[in-house]
Amino acid sequence: MDPNSPTVRAPLLPPTFAFSQSSLQAFQDCARRFWLAYVEQLPWPAIEAAPVQDFEQFMRLGAAFHRLVERSEISMDTEKIARSLTPPLSQWFEAYRLHRPGDLPTDFVEVERVLTIPFTSARNGQEYRLAAKYDLIAASAHNEVVIVDWKTSRRRTDPSVLRNRLQSQVYPFVLVEASPFLPWGALEPEQVEMRYWFSAAPAQPVTFTYDRRQHESNREQLQRLLDSLLTGVEQADFPMVLDTEINRRRFCNFCVYRSRCRRGQSAGDLDEVDDLDDFFVIDPEAALEFTLDEVEELAF
Repeated sequence: MDPNSPTVRAPLLPPTFAFSQSSLQAFQDCARRFWLAYVEQLPWPAIEAAPVQDFEQFMRLGAAFHRLVERSEISMDTEKIARSLTPPLSQWFEAYRLHRPGDLPTDFVEVERVLTIPFTSARNGQEYRLAAKYDLIAASAHNEVVIVDWKTSRRRTDPSVLRNRLQSQVYPFVLVEASPFLPWGALEPEQVEMRYWFSAAPAQPVTFTYDRRQHESNREQLQRLLDSLLTGVEQADFPMVLDTEINRRRFCNFCVYRSRCRRGQSAGDLDEVDDLDDFFVIDPEAALEFTLDEVEELAF
């Protein structure tokens, strides 16, 4: 080999990697978290919250609620199941049945739909995908589309917090970009709305409209995130979030890697959490989240 030839390094991530709002949020919150979870794919060494049993139960109940809503949305009979439920799941599902938004379009209803679009680095041309998994997409024949995300948080999340989360940017962005290949056809950003529905405040959903300015701003921000992420080649290029009291409370207390980073041994208190999205939870056996074999390919 010519010693003067440039060194060719292996890609940071496999070509089958599909980014999501979760993996991008991990990088934005703490680059080291992204490295440990998605590059090294390390099992979690610490418990996210205390008491552990309460946290695990809350997560299981949230998953069960989403399955119930999915069945209801595809018109499966849920009456028998509903009669056997106990609190808080019974309360959440009753809140859904009483306060499911009545103004959603009905011509096209997609439940638990995964969409992906091309996600290519402008810096080095590496090609990946950007994926989003939607709880509910409700569209009309006139190209009016509402994205609904069901939340089982203990409290309604502050709208300003939700607006700044990458989910609020990734979901409408992916939907608009993918729309020419979907049953309802190409969308303008102004035809898309994102709505967060809370079992804790079912009559007070948080709604965000969308427009062309936001769409292009999201495109630029997501591109910057990808390019910044792909400049790293080793762990040192993915630093931990600054060690401040605020950051420990916001990011470290509920991170499974906090003991590895010497950011505390004790788990955070579940009673202090407003939104389960504050947790960083990943299955270490499926750390890539999505692969091209698991998501629907669009004809780009």
